[in-house]
Amino acid sequence: MEKVYRTQTYGEIPLKLNTGKGFVFPKGVEVKAHVDLQTGAVTFFIDPKDLEKMK
Repeated sequence: MEKVYRTQTYGEIPLKLNTGKGFVFPKGVEVKAHVDLQTGAVTFFIDPKDLEKMK
């Protein structure tokens, strides 16, 4: 069985990849994680809707 979890950094702030866009505050896309609950394997991914923001 596999489940998707949100990643977190300090406190409640999600882990993000910096896209280099944004003037005052850097913009980024959230990194999420697939977790296989039987093996413990973790795979990080970016939501398909956020892929356009990476270009």
